[in-house]
Amino acid sequence: MSCKKKLIAMTSAKSKTKLWPPIHKLTYTSGKTAWQVACMVSGQRIREAFTTKEEAETRAAQIRAVIENEGTAAFTLPVDVRTIAAKCVEKLSPHGATLDEAVDHYVDHVLKYRNVPTVAKIVAKLLADSEANHRRERTVKDLRHRLGVFVKTFGNRRLAEITRDELKDWLQDPTLGARSRINYAVKTSQLYNFAIVNGWCEYNVAASIPRPDAEDSEPDIFTVAQAARLLEHADQYDLLAYVAIGLFVGLRSAELLRLDWSAVKLAERSIIIGAQVAKKRSRRVVEINDALAAWLPGCAKMKGPVVPLDSNRTLYARLAKLAKAAGLDHWPDNGLRHSCASYSLALTSDAVRVAYQLGNSADMIHRHYKALVTKADVERFFALRPSVDAAGKIVLLAVNG
Repeated sequence: MSCKKKLIAMTSAKSKTKLWPPIHKLTYTSGKTAWQVACMVSGQRIREAFTTKEEAETRAAQIRAVIENEGTAAFTLPVDVRTIAAKCVEKLSPHGATLDEAVDHYVDHVLKYRNVPTVAKIVAKLLADSEANHRRERTVKDLRHRLGVFVKTFGNRRLAEITRDELKDWLQDPTLGARSRINYAVKTSQLYNFAIVNGWCEYNVAASIPRPDAEDSEPDIFTVAQAARLLEHADQYDLLAYVAIGLFVGLRSAELLRLDWSAVKLAERSIIIGAQVAKKRSRRVVEINDALAAWLPGCAKMKGPVVPLDSNRTLYARLAKLAKAAGLDHWPDNGLRHSCASYSLALTSDAVRVAYQLGNSADMIHRHYKALVTKADVERFFALRPSVDAAGKIVLLAVNG
C-alpha cells in the first residue's frame, strides 16, 4: 500500500471514532489557543470556548448526556431561564435538593392554594355550615363574633398565605386576657380545620401556636343568706325554678333556658337533661334532692319552658331586678352553679358524683370547689325551705345569717 493510501485509511478510521459534538482547537492572533465546542441542537447554535481541552471535553460530555437523557428540549430554553435555573440549582445544592423537587414542592404547597376562597368567604361558609348542622345559637353567635374579628384583619387573604408569625402576633393580643386569647385560638383553629377538610389549606397553623395558661380564680358563690334572699324574691320575677334548680342541682344557665317542664319528673325525683339540652349534647339524669323537691311544687307546670322569656322581660333584666330585691351588689358569674358545686362537694366529699350531676369532670370539680364552704354552711344551705303565707304566696322560712 502506498503512503498516500495508508494516510487516507488512518484518517477515515480515526474520524469514525470521533465523538459528537466536535471539539476544535482555536489559535487567536495573540498566539493564545482555546478549545471550542460547536454544534446545532434543535436549530439553535451552541458555540462555547474553553481555555483547556479538558474543559471542552467536559462540556461536550454534558451536551451528550442532556441529549441522551432529555432530548433537545433543554437547549430550547431562553438564556435568562437557563441562568435562573442555574442559580436555583446552586441555592439548592447545600441542602441536597434538586430543582425538580423544589418545583414540585412549590406547586403542591403554594400554587395549589393560590385560587382558593379568601378568609372572609371561608368564614361565611363555616357559619352557614354550622347553622345547617343545627349548631346551638350561642355557639354560632360566639363563632360569628370571634371569626368576625379575624376577618377584619385577614379577610382578603388566603389562609395559606398567612404566616405563623402574623397569626401568632394576632392571637397574642396583649390587650386581651388569657381566657379571651384561648377562646380566639380555639375558634381560629376550628376555621383552619374546616379549611383543611375542604382542601383550602394544608396545615392548621393556629394549632402550632402555644396558648396562654388561664389562671383559675376562686369561684364567686352565694352565701347561705344571699341564697335565701334570692329564693324569697325569685317568684316575683318568674325565676323561682331558675334559681332553685340552679342553686340545688347546678344546671348551667343555657341548659335551664332550654329545659322544658316535661323533663322534670317530680314523682320520680329526677330531671332528664336530654341531648338537646346538655352543653355537649351528652344526656344525663340529675337527681332532685330534698331541698329542690321542696321548692319545685310551688312553680312546676306540666309542660312549657322552665324559664319563660319574652321580648319585654329578658332574662338579664329580670336577674338584675332580682339581685336588687335580694340586696346583692352584683350577680356573680355562674353564681348559682358555682354555689351548688361548692355546697354539694362539701356535703358529699364525692367529686365524681358531683361532676356527673353538673355534667363536668371530677378533676375540675375537685380543683375548683374544694374547701370553699364550711360544714355548718352546708347544713344551713340544704335546709332552706319555703313556706306559704296567708295569701298563699311562697315565702322563705326563717334563716339565720
